[in-house]
Amino acid sequence: MRGGLPIASSQWMFWVTYLTLFTWNKNKFFFLWVYNDFPYDYCKAINMGFSFAVASTVAYPCYYIREMVDLWPKERGGHCTWNNNYRQCMKWCIENMDILGYNYLTNYSQWVRRHGVMYLGALWMADSMGMMSNVNEGHNSLEVQFPIFSESI
Repeated sequence: MRGGLPIASSQWMFWVTYLTLFTWNKNKFFFLWVYNDFPYDYCKAINMGFSFAVASTVAYPCYYIREMVDLWPKERGGHCTWNNNYRQCMKWCIENMDILGYNYLTNYSQWVRRHGVMYLGALWMADSMGMMSNVNEGHNSLEVQFPIFSESI
């Protein structure tokens, strides 16, 4: 686990926020495609874009902490401001957030190009397969379509 704190916390915050916000919005705005005849794919794309934007904005600073400790140039003599400790860097960033807030989304577009397409595609496929639905009935399952379970008159 050594060295995994910023990456693990970034992924945890991203996926929890992304999936929770997506399913919450899907449950709240179901009337758009059920009653108002808006195409579900358009509603899903807007919901996924909004959920991804919020989740990635929340999670990216933890990923950026890894870059701060590992990739930023060191001080004179090779001394690291945070003693190569991710937790100290995270604590320092939280304490100085008011003056350094604009730096936390540096290289964000590169992160979105690298991970965003895969994450958006993964959620699109999961929702298309019914994994992001509260309906757990087997209306398309094998048991329902199997002839033994069909009623005969």
